[in-house]
Amino acid sequence: MIYSRVKRKQKLVSSSIQRRIDKLRKIIPGCEEVDIDTLFLRTVEEILELEMQVDILRTLLDQSSSH
Repeated sequence: MIYSRVKRKQKLVSSSIQRRIDKLRKIIPGCEEVDIDTLFLRTVEEILELEMQVDILRTLLDQSSSH
């Protein structure tokens, strides 16, 4: 009985993780068909790129407001 509960819990956790991975595949460009390692690497790259864009936009905003 305990074994079946543990197995059911593992299945729920596994499907929850898979749903999150599927969502990540949809929002990271070009990652619909890549393996999990590539997905995570590209996710990190995408985050770094977005952070850089935010920094650039903040710099531009600061420069325009100081004039």
